[in-house]
Amino acid sequence: MIMRFPSSPRLLLTLVLAAGALIACAAEPDGSDDPLPPPAEGTGFQIAMTTTVPAGEEAWLCKVSRLPTSEYTAANHVRSVQSEGMHHMDVMALLFAGVDIPEGTHDCNALYRDYPQLMEDGLIIYAAQQPDQEITLPPGTVASLPGNLLVMQEIHHVNTSPDPVEAYSKINIYEYGEPISNEIWGSPVRDTNLDVPPGESMQWTRCVMNEPIDVLFLSSHTHALARKVEVRLFDGAGIGELIYENRDWATPALKNFTTPLHVAAGQGFEFQCHYRNAGTETVHWGFAAADEMCQIALVYTPGIASRRCETVATSDGILP
Repeated sequence: MIMRFPSSPRLLLTLVLAAGALIACAAEPDGSDDPLPPPAEGTGFQIAMTTTVPAGEEAWLCKVSRLPTSEYTAANHVRSVQSEGMHHMDVMALLFAGVDIPEGTHDCNALYRDYPQLMEDGLIIYAAQQPDQEITLPPGTVASLPGNLLVMQEIHHVNTSPDPVEAYSKINIYEYGEPISNEIWGSPVRDTNLDVPPGESMQWTRCVMNEPIDVLFLSSHTHALARKVEVRLFDGAGIGELIYENRDWATPALKNFTTPLHVAAGQGFEFQCHYRNAGTETVHWGFAAADEMCQIALVYTPGIASRRCETVATSDGILP
């Protein structure tokens, strides 16, 4: 998904592209063992992060750095690769989060504890759960990234093997040199008042747009207890057709609307998360792999920050 920076001198967008199509990961044509060499000079840049995860452990690390650009970059195409076993990876712009975090690598648990505003005020500029993901926006549609932008790259890796593993994440952002006709924005809709009791259960959330949009991409995010996510159209009163379904929590499908899905103001979505909890304790919302989540992510045009899908009803009656 892509987000606009409303207070900048230009109307800008940041990339928030959620999970994409799975592509077989192979060595580059030049024979290099590097799964994703950086773009050629003058064509884009790379953001990368690597760490060693001990056997049977979970690593959640956040690397704060600046984009290696001095001027605005219009991006239309992004590719990322990451190690098998990555629970999630994302890159967040810290511009409006109101935080003062030094550059370097930090424990994400501590950062989100000390800076809870990261959850709502940090702008996710890219996210992926696939080992190899590639997304191209329609011709003329871009995200515009400010130069020297302070970002936080986050990796969450669960190593279930008996040996240490190298967890890595690499993201190539390619510059777009053609005429620009449109920009995009994106936003998540999430249920943070989530309780998953033992047995089978389902939680749903309904949201409506405050202004009209044309949806380009839609994806979902849950943890391991989820066995299915379904998204249906919602006209503000009744539930409509099924437009998205995912049954693989670890690599959620990306819905690419080749013909953009128009959603008028007052219309939106209902998303249902179906769970199977084989334990004896209720599992709550949270970031850790043992916690649960239920959310969708939308990427749409036009690139206007005020346009969002606002939650109007939930299965437990609790609104954010």
